[in-house]
Parts: sequence; C-alpha cells; structure tokens
Amino acid sequence: MRFFDPSNRSQWRVMLAYRDLVRNHFKPVTRRYMERFRQSQLEAAHRLKGKEQLEVAFFLTIPGMWKVDAVFQAMQRDPHYHPYVVIYPYAVYKGYDKMEMQRTLERTKAFVEEKGYEYVVPYDETRQRWVDLKTLRKPDVVFFSSPYKDSYPKYYIYHYRDTLTCYVSYGFVTLELSQLNYDLIFHNLVGLYFLETSLHQEMSARTARNKGVNTVVTGYPATEIFLRQDYVPKNIWKHQASPKKKVIFAPHHSIDNPEHPSVFLEVCEEMLRMAEWFRDDIQFAFKPHQLLKFKLQQHWGMEKTDAYYQRWEDMENTQLVNDGYVDLFLTSDAMIHDSGSFTTEYLFTQKPVMYLCRDTDMKSKFNEFGINSFDCHYHGKTATDIETFLCEVVLEGKDPMRLQRERFYEDYLKPKDGLLPSQKILKTLEETIL
Repeated sequence: MRFFDPSNRSQWRVMLAYRDLVRNHFKPVTRRYMERFRQSQLEAAHRLKGKEQLEVAFFLTIPGMWKVDAVFQAMQRDPHYHPYVVIYPYAVYKGYDKMEMQRTLERTKAFVEEKGYEYVVPYDETRQRWVDLKTLRKPDVVFFSSPYKDSYPKYYIYHYRDTLTCYVSYGFVTLELSQLNYDLIFHNLVGLYFLETSLHQEMSARTARNKGVNTVVTGYPATEIFLRQDYVPKNIWKHQASPKKKVIFAPHHSIDNPEHPSVFLEVCEEMLRMAEWFRDDIQFAFKPHQLLKFKLQQHWGMEKTDAYYQRWEDMENTQLVNDGYVDLFLTSDAMIHDSGSFTTEYLFTQKPVMYLCRDTDMKSKFNEFGINSFDCHYHGKTATDIETFLCEVVLEGKDPMRLQRERFYEDYLKPKDGLLPSQKILKTLEETIL
C-alpha cells in the first residue's frame, strides 16, 4: 500500500516529525488507538467536575482561522472559565517563505492584542526554541483551530490525550470533501467536535471511522455575530469623495488543487481592470484567503506577489483586507468569491453574491448542504459574467435571487430554538464534565 508520495518532501517531514505511520495508517492499530484516546478524553473531562475555574487554551496560528470569538467572549463573561489564546507558528514543514511566516505570526499577535485578549506565545527567547505549552500553563480544555499537522507536534492533538479537547471547523463546511472534513485522524480523536447543522452531523456519522460519536450540533459560532440585532459594525472602507457601492473580491487559496482549483489566476488581472473601470461607482475590497499569498509566492515569486497585493492597496477605490471579515461583510453591498465557507457565511447578510465557477458541473463539488447555499448565488465563469453582475445586480439593483436568499436564511441559518452557538457550546461542556 502506498501511503505517501515520495516526491512530496513536506509530507515525509511531517510523517517523521509526528511519528505517524503506524497509528494513522494501520486499521487495527488506529482503531485501538482511537478507542483508548476517547476513553482518556472522557476521563479527563470527568476529572474537571467540581473545579472552580477551568483553564481554557484556544490554539491559533492564523487570524483567518479564528472562528470562536463568540465562545471566547462568553467564557470571559463566565467566572467558571479562564480563556486565553496560544499563538504558535504555521506550516513549519511546508517550505514556505520564513519571513512571510514570521509576518503571519506577528499579524496574529496584533490581531489578538487588538481584541484585548490574554495570550501566550510559547517561545523561549533565551534558547530560541518553541516549547511545550504544558511547561508554561496547565490547560484543562483545549480548543483547536485546525485539524491539520501544520505546526510542531507539541501543538497537535496527539500531545493532549489527557486533556479535554474541542474543535470548531475553521470554515462552514459546504464542499464535498467528507474525508478531509470528518475523517482525518484529528476528527476521530478530538473530544468534542461542534457542528453547524444536523446535516453535517449525518455526514460525519457516514464518513468518520468513529461514526461521529464525538459530534454535537451547536450551530457555527463564527456566524453568531450576524444573528445579533445589537451589533453595530465598524466602517472599515476607504473614504471616498462620493458614495459608492462596496464589493468584496474574496479568492480562495486553492490555485494548486488539481481537483478543485481556484479561478484566481484567470481573473486576478480582470478584477483589477474592473476596479479601474468602475472607479466612479464601486469601491472594491480584496479579501484573499490568508494562505493565497504563500501559494502565490511559490507560483509567482515574492516580487510579483507583493506587487499584486500592493496594487490593491494603492488604488483610490480599492483596499486590501487581511484579517477579519465580519464588519467587511456587514458594510458591503455584494461579494464575488470562490470560497467554500463563504458560500454559506455571506448568506447571513442576505446580500447578493456571485460564485466564480471553473467547471460547468460546479454544483457536484458541494455537499448536500452546500448545494442549497450554492443555488442562492449568481454564477460566473468569465469577465463578462462578472461585469454583468456588477452592472445589473450591484449598480442597477436587479436582484431576482433576493427572495431565494431570504428563504434560505429562514430555513437553514436562523436558530429555531433561539439559542446562540456559543450558549450551546458552553452548555455541552458543562454536560460533558458532569
């Protein structure tokens, strides 16, 4: 059986670093390991019963993966919890540019500092090495922001067998990537996996080796803020001499994915051309996936990548948005994208949105929930399609899909029980510990 691509050096580096060949790739060993790991997680949860205050560590590498803000804030308000963020490096084995990785780390620190959250960076300046969090803090509960082996093993779930672990997906799952979303070794080991809807739980039960026994339907905390009637978004758009429509261009990073490649390389120059063409009527926010820059640096090189991003910064009616998107979404008029998660998340605003499609059978790329989200989008493949969307839908207000988006919101996104995702997550934690 061929487990690894011999030409993929980063894959081999990860396998060796995580000592992962046996426990992840031999079914009898994996099954026993998962069973014992889950029992250890439940025992860890029960040991917390009666503890006055729980130490809760939220692991984070990249600001764009921070999807638990509502949970963190709920814990800040509850004296039973002491939440803090753990910031550590991203993608140390993938051969990405080290300076860009350091800038990402600094941007993550600035992101957390701006929120005023307590955080720890487990780095020993004296020895110049990353250290085990357990030597600095003793977390009772750990929330992971990624299921991947994308940093040092000391920050992966293998190292937290005797700690109650939790996970909220870093994106609202819409694409038909069941194994990637529900059956990595991480998904089978994590103590509590909080899911968006009952449809997602059914997909987990069908796909995961553990049959989804660790899943709980709570709703998606990253979109909780869209449900709050009292939230007033900040206007983060560049000042304009006269009012203009505000459109987000949010390309995904998957330019190197042979099965579901992003269309960014085909439309990147066209989008800048349209920003120039519509400069009197529309302002654009370039909101790339945070991994896109890493990928472009490998594809284009540093100089061309930096120059492209700078062009979005420099034009009078354009801007680059690296971190956060809630205020951006709420103050925009429309969006153009090819992101799986945004396919549902932007629909919370009920505003018009276009999905950029590479394939005519694009719908087949989505799971059963995602198809409903995708059907609420205008679909584009060419620059002409994008221009038509901007002219007719954004500027002229011809929006025949408005009622369909509103029905989708009522049917799938609006909580039926009146409870917010963060409330359900804290309730589940308390029930697990008892």
